[in-house]
Amino acid sequence: TIGKLNAENQQKYIIFKNNKKQTIMAKYELVEKTETNGEVWYSIRKDDKYVDNSYTRNIEDATQMLDKFLKGKPTEPIFKIIKTIEVND
Repeated sequence: TIGKLNAENQQKYIIFKNNKKQTIMAKYELVEKTETNGEVWYSIRKDDKYVDNSYTRNIEDATQMLDKFLKGKPTEPIFKIIKTIEVND
């Protein structure tokens, strides 16, 4: 079904704070948007924010994309700092 996912479908993240393990839930939503001209679009939101490049007109594609995110596919680009140089301006 389209709409908010129940708790069992939400992805869990584990963090450590003061040497204690804590679980933080991420909320994923499959959203249906109907344009004023009747076109229907589907997208994915994570924690109430649109996931880049997740818009599609096909519900099956959107569902597959959501499944990949729930299995751990990154929802954001991964940046790696290669080198940092600090200079006086």
